[in-house]
Amino acid sequence: PNEEVGHYFNASDLVVQPYRSATQSGVTQIAYHFEKPMVVTDVGGLSEMCPDGKVGYVVKVSPDAIAEAIIDFYDHKKEEKFICGVRDEKKKYTWNVLTKNIFTLADKINI
Repeated sequence: PNEEVGHYFNASDLVVQPYRSATQSGVTQIAYHFEKPMVVTDVGGLSEMCPDGKVGYVVKVSPDAIAEAIIDFYDHKKEEKFICGVRDEKKKYTWNVLTKNIFTLADKINI
């Protein structure tokens, strides 16, 4: 249920999205909201939403690649670094940025 989503994200260290195919994922935006690093597979637009090495890992669609990223996260204590990256990256998705971009686009097409 929606009211329980926060509990799962707050309890996690890392959000793993092992998609075989995708366009985008609402899970990514929720992970940004809760400031959680991510492992995403390189499908659809996920790599555009999750810069590799900044907010987490973009990996091949492979159980081994996903496992290696998770192990690297813990072995190299990447949580703090990636959380800083998440905080920075999520600024792109604020309402202020969205509305500014809409007005800029409207000006360019003379609406």
